Amino acid sequence: MIRIEGLSHYYPIRAGSAPIGVNGHRSNREMALCDINLGISQGERVVLLGSSGAGKSTLLRCTNLSIKPTRGKVFIGGREITSAPIKEVEQIRRQIGVIYQQFNLLEGASAMKNVLLGRLGYTGTMQSILGRFSEEDHAIAIDCLTRVGLEKYAQKRVSDLSGGQKQRVAVARALAQRPKTILADEPVASLDPKLMKEVMDLIHKICVDDQITLVASLHFLELAKTYATRLVGLRAGQIVFDDIPAELTDKDIIDIYGETEDWVLYGKRGF
Repeated sequence: MIRIEGLSHYYPIRAGSAPIGVNGHRSNREMALCDINLGISQGERVVLLGSSGAGKSTLLRCTNLSIKPTRGKVFIGGREITSAPIKEVEQIRRQIGVIYQQFNLLEGASAMKNVLLGRLGYTGTMQSILGRFSEEDHAIAIDCLTRVGLEKYAQKRVSDLSGGQKQRVAVARALAQRPKTILADEPVASLDPKLMKEVMDLIHKICVDDQITLVASLHFLELAKTYATRLVGLRAGQIVFDDIPAELTDKDIIDIYGETEDWVLYGKRGF
């Protein structure tokens, strides 16, 4: 489903703040990812692990070309998208749902309106500007809200919902795309432990039932081990672990997080 080859990405650094390299010169770029090679099969549930700044979010964003990588190739369903025409990229991206840490919802709009936004990739430009969606789109949106347990809240403003309910709306919006893949960037980091489990249970069930490939970044190791079929550990933009959860050792955890407070908080204690 997803193949990544030789993927590297650098962010520009503000003038005057660039670090001095070993050759005495300042670099105007900061490395976020370095030579990532990764293959993910249909239906896998892959969780990316690593401390803040390890490259997890950048890898997710490069996967659907939310940001274009500095170099390397990304293949989705066998189609190389890093150099594909924009129309082809748009067709592929509409089958990739994205769930964000901070929900990324229209707070002043209803839950229904937010879920309908997941249908934009299947709707003409003018229709989407005017907010005109077909009966089929509305039926899909209602079905998605029902699957996340919010059918009674369809017309409720998102700003009046709890954090857990907002993330359920975000899951329903991603599901409305009829995705083959879901990318989830710290989808439960803004929630308390009880809601973390409820939302991850929901995402897990949807992906298993619909055979959706899941690639998620999670901070908490015990949570990741519960829901992943495979763990990929990142440190300083490079993959340092790639295996099933049962193969993760204390040494691997230190390789990922370093023997620091992060290792204690995320590796040993979980949440």
